[in-house]
Amino acid sequence: MTQPDAAGTAGDETETPRFDIFFHDDHVAPAPGGLYRLTLEHEVSGDKVGSDKLPPVQQDFEIRTPQFTIDASFVHALHPAPAEVGSFERILPHLTLNRLILPWERAVSPDLTGLPWIALLLFAEEELPGDPKAQGRADTRTVREFLTTTDSDVLLPRVDLDDVPPELWDSTCTTIDVPAALFADLVPRRADLPFLCHVRRVGPHQPSDAAAPAFAEPLEIGDYSVVVANRFPRTAGRYAAHLVSLEGFGGHLDGQQPGRPVVRMVSLWSWSFEARPDPTGHFDALIRHMAEDPAGLGLRLSPSQPAGARTAATDRLGLGYAPVDYVLPSGEHTFGWYRGPFTPVVAPAVPRPAEGYGQADEALVYLTDTGVFDVSYAAAFTLGRSLALSDDTLAAALSAFRSRARHISGRALMRTRTPLTAAPGRAHERFHELMAGGLGHRLHAAATTPAAEARTGGATAPRIRAGGVPRPPAVEALLDRLRDDRARQGLRAALSARLAPLISAVDQVKLLAATPVSHLVPDARMLPPESLRFFHVDPQWCTALRDGVLSTGIGTSLDAAVDRLAREALDDPQPLTGLLMRSALVRNWPDVVVEPRVTGADGEPRPLTVAHRVVIGPDLLLCLFDGVPGEVRFREPHEGIHFGVDEGERIGLRRLTEPVGESLEGGTFPPEGEEGITRFLRAVDGGEVREILDLAAGPDPLVPAMAVALRAAGQLGPDDPLSPAAFAVELVNAPQCITFSPAAPAASAPALDQPGRQ
Repeated sequence: MTQPDAAGTAGDETETPRFDIFFHDDHVAPAPGGLYRLTLEHEVSGDKVGSDKLPPVQQDFEIRTPQFTIDASFVHALHPAPAEVGSFERILPHLTLNRLILPWERAVSPDLTGLPWIALLLFAEEELPGDPKAQGRADTRTVREFLTTTDSDVLLPRVDLDDVPPELWDSTCTTIDVPAALFADLVPRRADLPFLCHVRRVGPHQPSDAAAPAFAEPLEIGDYSVVVANRFPRTAGRYAAHLVSLEGFGGHLDGQQPGRPVVRMVSLWSWSFEARPDPTGHFDALIRHMAEDPAGLGLRLSPSQPAGARTAATDRLGLGYAPVDYVLPSGEHTFGWYRGPFTPVVAPAVPRPAEGYGQADEALVYLTDTGVFDVSYAAAFTLGRSLALSDDTLAAALSAFRSRARHISGRALMRTRTPLTAAPGRAHERFHELMAGGLGHRLHAAATTPAAEARTGGATAPRIRAGGVPRPPAVEALLDRLRDDRARQGLRAALSARLAPLISAVDQVKLLAATPVSHLVPDARMLPPESLRFFHVDPQWCTALRDGVLSTGIGTSLDAAVDRLAREALDDPQPLTGLLMRSALVRNWPDVVVEPRVTGADGEPRPLTVAHRVVIGPDLLLCLFDGVPGEVRFREPHEGIHFGVDEGERIGLRRLTEPVGESLEGGTFPPEGEEGITRFLRAVDGGEVREILDLAAGPDPLVPAMAVALRAAGQLGPDDPLSPAAFAVELVNAPQCITFSPAAPAASAPALDQPGRQ
């Protein structure tokens, strides 16, 4: 094996690395697979040695390696994934193998040892006659049929059937027939082959106890070989990827068209995917487009009046309100202002009854300057009542609490002199039930009646004397007792078993998660397609929503009294923030990484908790943050290691000196002002779309030109070539990461609606 030429870490360089990944040029076997004969000859020399010689000894043996098929366990990952649909015009498809030595186990030909004997070819629709829809189909033949065909139009590999173990002659293999012109265009040249295969060694980063992320291609500790295609899928439609054997085709790796019209090749593995090229559909393009939204990043309606024309209505729109229909109690129709819980600015405090809202009208806000109602909190209260009646969890928690509260408070009224220090047990409850049923009177009568009278059947005392069972005192008696802290604590302890589920059910985040989108975003124009909106969560709106939930099921003054006790056990809503994203980015990357961060006391950023995250519909993402972030980072999901080019048809150069793998500051290839990567591409069979990459052969190959740029950047010595491992490092597509941070944050209201971009 060659010495490692390059190493690097996966993922965003600003993160704590989870793995150490080392790239090696190859893993060439000491001897490729095939049939061998070992001959041992003896030669004895000396003055007294006769002319007789010892006979030579021969031993035939075989190094058995995969040749016409590979086991499914060898395939570790494919990219793009089978049947995947997306914009892949910037990536080179690749296949990762668990069998480290596989690409170098055999030889292309006896005189070309050390080169990979397999290659990954990419075929578009209508290119393979046997698979016009590019489904990854192939023909099944026996090895004997494959190597002994008599069709004069078919070029076969120069592999003699006698060199194949006889037990394999009747085994099956899959083959594809490639038109000769297409073969000349797609099959890598001899000089290109080393740069299309490399070795990847993955080890744990120190410390090694960090949790591994979920990758589409899992980055698992181990040794792998990687085979990369030389074609970018830039034509819309399906593509079939075939891992083919080049054994026996050593004389046809010069880019010249073979003399026969069809070349028959062994396909060791195949799959297909669909390419939909879209320059604006990539992760970085989508999120930058949202960042440059002229409407800003606050959740508000943009007024149609010219800039600078300020009115009371535009002020309301700027605060995140939307006009809604409103019917007065008199039946007249007018409009009111409504703002949901998500606001572009911190909502000001409004007066609220100490015991909470009891009905929706109490939550109406009358705007005296314009004579219009703000119905935001009243709508939240009404929504809370609706949720309590429609949500099974809320309804069950409320019903259980109300039932238990009535039972316990009723007993408390019966025992006005008994301190409420703890919840009564079952024995207490049964005892009081028996006493209420006349047990005390019966015991007293039995103890005071003379025995003779009892024997003569004298009249017994009535079970319940007149006035013997005290009537429950008025509710005011309980209310008077609740003014005592000890009594309040005792009743709260008695209700704790049913109060805990209710507190959990009316949690701020859970209620917001149950709120319909129409209440969160009252006007669809506030969140148009391809938009990103940051917001604060109005805690007073959440309080009104909770008041509406708790107002459900109150039927008596006793219920109301106990309900006030329950409200005291609830925590005030927390200052949350969040974002809404409506974009194709959500559809294509539903697991996009969202990282809110805040600057700690030491000046270092620390993560904020994502309190709630949900994908609503096909293209809408909602995230709630537990606090106010100083910045929010969006990272492309880790999907293993990809190879290709970056935004602008350029390759972001990476360091080949310590720290290996980090991006070179301002280093792109080709440099800005020059033609992009298209300069190194050629079309298939004279087509218009240039897709095939010239690596080390051709009139203007990529590898030598990149080596010049890396020497100028001090990453290669004056005479050092660019090795296959180093080339793989340069072609790695790391996940994109874009950071939004406030442009002019204020102490009380961070400008989340005016983020900067890094």
